[in-house]
Amino acid sequence: MTEMRDPEEIYRESLASVPASVETRPPVITRMEVLPYPDLTRLWVRIEVSAFARFPDLELTVYGPDGQVACTMYMVEIRRTYQSLTLHPRHPSRPGARYVLEVALIRDETLLDTQQLPFDLVFREPQAA
Repeated sequence: MTEMRDPEEIYRESLASVPASVETRPPVITRMEVLPYPDLTRLWVRIEVSAFARFPDLELTVYGPDGQVACTMYMVEIRRTYQSLTLHPRHPSRPGARYVLEVALIRDETLLDTQQLPFDLVFREPQAA
């Protein structure tokens, strides 16, 4: 009769043979896009980050035309380099007004990258990536 190996031992051996991920430089934000929904009360946000070995956090803040915070979101230990999400501003929208999305990439309470993207609150069809 054939002897069976312990599945947990096979799993441990497999993990031991995988090379450790090493970052040659800290991750950065490579692309951001904001697309207001047709009703102008929600924002479709797409963010792309360079490759990373350890999971960073993302902090998103949208500022309204008056400079006040319209909405925020904090994403803990993102797992993928591409994020697609919907934000819901707290205040009534001002169609056609200039808003600003600010995104901070953070890990271990260290700011790795931050970028701002001004956008007009106007519906437009998404373009193919």
